[in-house]
Amino acid sequence: MNIASVKKVSMKFTCLAVTLVCLVPVAVAGIEPDFLMDTDPLLEVPRPIENFNPAMSTLWLMALERPEIDMQRMAAETIAQAHQFGIPDLRGAVPRLEQILTGASTHPAARFAAARALIVLESHGSADKLCAAAQDFGADIQLLIEPALATWDDESARAIWEQRLKSSESSPRELVLAIRGLGIVRDATALEDLLSLCTDDTKSASVRLEAAAAAGNIADRELEPRAELLARSVQADSFVDQLCAVRLLARHSSDSATRILTDLAAHEKSAVAAAALQRLNEIDVALVLSLAPSAMQNADPLVRREAAMAMLQRPDAGLVATLGQMLGDVNPRLRRDVSSGLQKLAEQPELNQPIRDSALQMLTGEEWQGQEQAALLLGSLEHKPAADRLVQLLESQRPEVRLASAWALRKVAVRETIPALIEEAMRKTEQRRIEGDSEQLDREIAHLFEAIGVLHAEEAVSLLREYVPKRAGWHLSRGAAIWAIGKIREGSRDADIESSLSSRILDFEPQPRESSLVKQMSAIALARMQAADQAQMMREFAVSDGVDTRLKLALGWAVRHLTGEELPAPEPLTVSQGNWFLEPLP
Repeated sequence: MNIASVKKVSMKFTCLAVTLVCLVPVAVAGIEPDFLMDTDPLLEVPRPIENFNPAMSTLWLMALERPEIDMQRMAAETIAQAHQFGIPDLRGAVPRLEQILTGASTHPAARFAAARALIVLESHGSADKLCAAAQDFGADIQLLIEPALATWDDESARAIWEQRLKSSESSPRELVLAIRGLGIVRDATALEDLLSLCTDDTKSASVRLEAAAAAGNIADRELEPRAELLARSVQADSFVDQLCAVRLLARHSSDSATRILTDLAAHEKSAVAAAALQRLNEIDVALVLSLAPSAMQNADPLVRREAAMAMLQRPDAGLVATLGQMLGDVNPRLRRDVSSGLQKLAEQPELNQPIRDSALQMLTGEEWQGQEQAALLLGSLEHKPAADRLVQLLESQRPEVRLASAWALRKVAVRETIPALIEEAMRKTEQRRIEGDSEQLDREIAHLFEAIGVLHAEEAVSLLREYVPKRAGWHLSRGAAIWAIGKIREGSRDADIESSLSSRILDFEPQPRESSLVKQMSAIALARMQAADQAQMMREFAVSDGVDTRLKLALGWAVRHLTGEELPAPEPLTVSQGNWFLEPLP
């Protein structure tokens, strides 16, 4: 983080800002359309090896010793970045970084960079110097250092924060930093002061909420009475009290705590309801299930999400239809999470068919969001009865739906869809000739071609061959077309096609440069077609210089497939020192 960014953070501390709720992801990422050519065949790239020049650390230490401000700053920033990058032997910089940190004449930019480097290096022995610098050199560096000292549980910082909590002279920024620090270290001696702050309506909302969060992180019992008083507050035009109540109960799970949270889950302010539901889900999702029907109707996606997460974790066949409706939710993250959650639940035999039925109902609906997610879900489940509807959706006005449907048709692999797949691929090919290329169109056609290849549609070969000659763009669809030719013509020789594919491998013209993916798929297709007379060319090319790793792997796979010969594995990629502001001469 640079100084300008830290200043922005500093400004935010002085504003009346309320963090309503912090969501913890429950479900995995959404279902993403993949390409079969990436894994069929599977080419395992060797794990990279590290090769760092040991002279770099010496060079950067020399730069730190220079008096120039920019030299000190860039050296310190580089040391921090290099440590995160895995470059070893950088802790020798600590003494000089401490000198820059504490020097009275040090420029603020160099001081900030030195402090950050010490934090990244986890130089716990520098904690006292960092703590002193945080108090002596202004807000920017204080905002950087004090959160780090909290994670280190530094005793000196604890004492400062406790004093700051009791002082009426503390600025809002300093107060919030103290509150957060004491909450992170769970300083029980600060609990009463924090409770006083969170119930003091003369304090700003940001201070009160921070104090409640810190108190809730410290105590796991006996805060229910305070939380109840806050929950029942009737201050006009404010729901800070209720949010504070939820935060106080962050580690409470007693009957009285769950009762308070259950009441707050029905609060008219969605921020309060979402926060309460989240905490109830953390305690026991069963507590949310009875609240889920009304929560699902809430206009706030955060409230709906908590209901959905509860149902996904305690599912039954009766809830599947309700969850299925959420495939069409207007919130992108929520519908993706529900889709991937249902995909996982479909592994349970008693839920598999209800999930398929619910998704098929959404697929036949009119909401494009539901069509997209249902196509992805049914495709991942290889649900063949969805094929006819997926074909219809290839003509959707929404590119998201077209892409999901094309991918799903490859997954369901129904032979009766071949004419429609070819017709759609021809139409889109004509469209790109007229309108020009686009990434969206390239991906759509690539998915169609993979479906054609999986179905071994011989009648599509003439169209696929149009994608073999080189042209700018068309990267994915050309690779998929050649991959599909290999699948369709597997074990069948064709001199014209073989000549075209070998010319792709041997094309070194720079304008436009031939795609590595096209070369890879050409090698694989030649091997599948049993083009044995191309083995020698591919063998020589595989061991030559200037060939990228995945292409070498594809060529090696092809030679092994044709001859049984095992070529030497390509050298692992080297993780080198990267591009740094100072590097040793060769």
